[in-house]
Amino acid sequence: MALEEDPIQWCHAAKRQAHTISKRGKNWYVYTGSAAITINANNLCVITAHKINPKVRYMGEADYGCLPEQLYYAIYVPEDGSQPPREVVNAPEIFIYIEDFGASPADTGVVAEQNGQIIGAAWTRIIQGYGHIDNETPELAISVLPGFRGLGIGTKMMAMLFGVLKKKGYLRTSLSVHKDNLAVAFYERLGYETVKERDDDLLMVKRLV
Repeated sequence: MALEEDPIQWCHAAKRQAHTISKRGKNWYVYTGSAAITINANNLCVITAHKINPKVRYMGEADYGCLPEQLYYAIYVPEDGSQPPREVVNAPEIFIYIEDFGASPADTGVVAEQNGQIIGAAWTRIIQGYGHIDNETPELAISVLPGFRGLGIGTKMMAMLFGVLKKKGYLRTSLSVHKDNLAVAFYERLGYETVKERDDDLLMVKRLV
């Protein structure tokens, strides 16, 4: 917003360009760019407008219901490809990342919450997944919903998750990422290193201690 712009007019203009709109309780929450706008659902008056700044916290049992959606958006889609059907998360090799999550002491996660909505999650499990190293190394999955990416949310979640894993005594964490996925650079910035290059993906490991 430019300094000479009227804030209310800017908010109403931003509504028309919103990438995400959700209703919770008495309010509408409108997200456009890096801004979050709260609007009264009854009279449509703007209540607040501020920068998107989600709360990153430990994933509790009440949050497990968000995992199917988060897993869906964690799936790599090439830039020239189309989004797969939602049912893809039910494939055994994918569903293993969330199946009975919380049943094992090794299941660990954090979420990013904005206005009561889970907009991102990062979690680890010790499973026979694409990024499996051994039975002592938890494998990472991470997702940020479209429209909320590029705002540093993933970095904040990972910082907290690394801390939780260290407290649990884990020495390292692993992941698998497609070679063409732009997230490779993100993982490298976090300290992950490639330990094995396969046909289509990279097996990466980050040491926690």
